[in-house]
Amino acid sequence: MSTSLLISRAETLNARVGALTLALGAFLNLVLSHVDTALAPLRILTLAIAAFAAWAFCDEMGLRKPLNRAGFVCFAIALMTKVQILLGVAPQFEGRHYLLYAAFLLLAVLFWSVAFLHRRRELKVVGAIGVLATLTPIAAIIVGHIVVGLGAVVGVGSLLSATDGSTLSDLSFVTMVERIFGLWGYVAAWLLWRGYIVNEPAAR
Repeated sequence: MSTSLLISRAETLNARVGALTLALGAFLNLVLSHVDTALAPLRILTLAIAAFAAWAFCDEMGLRKPLNRAGFVCFAIALMTKVQILLGVAPQFEGRHYLLYAAFLLLAVLFWSVAFLHRRRELKVVGAIGVLATLTPIAAIIVGHIVVGLGAVVGVGSLLSATDGSTLSDLSFVTMVERIFGLWGYVAAWLLWRGYIVNEPAAR
């Protein structure tokens, strides 16, 4: 029974390759979220793998559909921002870059999770969990500008305060966002591998 769960039921090579690269990207992302060392080349390679996987994922979900396309655009912005951070930005702009990266990574997962809500029951469950997991930190970013206490509770306070040019001392919120994406990536990879995600014609 356990062996049968490892057998791919994906209908296309793109889905199988996408599932494997998405799982690899999620694994590397989660591992690196526990590492404080820069390791810029490895982190950029992880971003490249994630970009390849996201493209394959969106192909299977249907890139012509607005939610999937919106998620891919947000993911691309997040990746480009993270590359800039890894290559080096002025300290006074670091907080703004990290905030942009975290916000758009959350938006990408949110859009893709909402897209799951329009699919079969198994995907609806994953979509609902993804929406709940991303809405809380997104709300923290928005409300944290007004209610300082809330920002401190979820770890976004330091990030928000660093957007005015002060030194960024706490990346816990960014780490949490990366782990949300990593866990979501594992689940999405399994859904791709097992053939639950199939490109359906866009509504006209």
